[in-house]
Amino acid sequence: MVSHILGESGSSRIYERLRQKDGLSYGAGTFFQPAALDDNSAIGLYAIFAPENLARVRTGFAEEFDRALKDGFTDTEVSFAKEALLQQRKLSRSDDGRLAGALVNQAFLGRTFALSGTVDAAIAKLTTADVNAALRKYLKPGEFAYAFAGTFDKK
Repeated sequence: MVSHILGESGSSRIYERLRQKDGLSYGAGTFFQPAALDDNSAIGLYAIFAPENLARVRTGFAEEFDRALKDGFTDTEVSFAKEALLQQRKLSRSDDGRLAGALVNQAFLGRTFALSGTVDAAIAKLTTADVNAALRKYLKPGEFAYAFAGTFDKK
């Protein structure tokens, strides 16, 4: 939920800030990779931008993370994200390729689609307080590792 609100949709905070408001990025967002075998899930972020905008892009990410941590997410953001995430999960189970991949993955992990139902139910029950508590517990921008690729000035 945190990643979805921060950057996994066209109405996310990161996209709105870097693309729409500041006009710094051709595309920007976040992605979440839940761990299947251990307790170390990952959140990633990205932005496609002109090299001269690097400092402003970094500032935009930092300010949006700070704002989220300070103010939390709103009831509207959480409600919209829950609906969107549940719909996305439902649609992914209707795509043959993704369904086949999920079945292989589940067989490897010794799981069934019952777990998907459990996850969907847990998402549906989330409150704004739950999401904000997870945000503050797990989002640690100071611990992020950053990598940049492109033609940057060697100043």
